[in-house]
Amino acid sequence: MAAYSVVVVTWESAGRLRTLIASMNAMLEPGPELIVVDNASSDDPAVPAREWKGETRFVGLERNEGFGAATNAGVAVARHRGVVLLNPDTVLLDSGLERLVEIALDRRALAGPRLLDPDGSIQPSASGPPVGLWPWIGALLPGAIQPGALKARTEPWRLERATRVAWLTGACIAAPRETLLRLGPFDPAIHLFAEDMDLGLRAARAGVPSWFCPDACRITHVGGASATVRFPAGSEATVARNRHLVLRRIYGPRRERASRLAQRLNLRLRVITKRALGRDAARDRAALEAARRAPVDADPGGAPAARR
Repeated sequence: MAAYSVVVVTWESAGRLRTLIASMNAMLEPGPELIVVDNASSDDPAVPAREWKGETRFVGLERNEGFGAATNAGVAVARHRGVVLLNPDTVLLDSGLERLVEIALDRRALAGPRLLDPDGSIQPSASGPPVGLWPWIGALLPGAIQPGALKARTEPWRLERATRVAWLTGACIAAPRETLLRLGPFDPAIHLFAEDMDLGLRAARAGVPSWFCPDACRITHVGGASATVRFPAGSEATVARNRHLVLRRIYGPRRERASRLAQRLNLRLRVITKRALGRDAARDRAALEAARRAPVDADPGGAPAARR
C-alpha cells in the first residue's frame, strides 16, 4: 500500500471541499494525509477539512497567493513519497487514487486519471503536443473519428488505455514528492490558468513524463468553481493569454504563433460545426474571440523566452 499525501488548494470553495471530503471518506481508507492550503478565503474551509477521517493538516495563507504558489506550499509540508494534487471541485468515484500514486512512483512520472463532467461525459484532461504538426491535425480532423495512433497525439483523453501525453489537467495529478519539489512544482508567478500546461511541458524537458491513466481511477471534475468567483465576466481572456505566454516562453515566438493559429482554426471549425448542428457554440465562440485578442507581450513567470 502506497502512503501518500493529498494537497487541496481552496479559495471561496468550502462547500465544494466538503463534497470532495465526503467522497474521500466513502472511497478511501484513512491512510492518506490530507493537506488543505487556503488562499485567505472568507468561508472557513478549515471546518470541512477536519471532516476527513484520516490525518489532516490545514495551512491558512494570509492572502490569496494563487493556485500555483499555494500548491507549492502544500507539497513542501507533505510527509509522504507520493503526492496527489487535487482540486476541491472534484468528487472521487472509486478507490483508485492509491493506484494512480503507485503508477506515478513506479514510473517516476506525473500521472492523471479519467476526469468526467458532472453529467458523466468524458472531460478533456490530457493533451498532446501543443506545437508542431499535431495541433494542425487536431484542428482539421475531428478527434472523434481519428484512429487511436492520431488521438494519442491530438486528443489522448479520448483513449481507454494508459498513454504518455504532453501535459495533464491540474484537477488531479499524482507524482513523487521529490519530483514535484524539483520542478517547483508550479510557477508561482502564474496566478491561475495554464500552470498545469507549464508544469507538464517543463517536466518533459527535465526528463519527467506525463501519463494519462484512465483505467487507474475516475473522478468527477465540476470545473471553474473558484474561477467563476474570481472572473464573473468570464475567464477566457486570462486562459488564452497565459497559454500563449507559456508556449512562447518554452518554445519561442515563432512556434507559439503557429500554435496560436492552429488553435484558432480549431475553435473556428468547432463554432461552424456546432452552429450547423444547432448546438450551443457560445463557449467556443468566447474562447475564439479571447484567442484572437490575447496579448503576448509579457512573460507569466518572469523568465526569458526560449530561443528559436
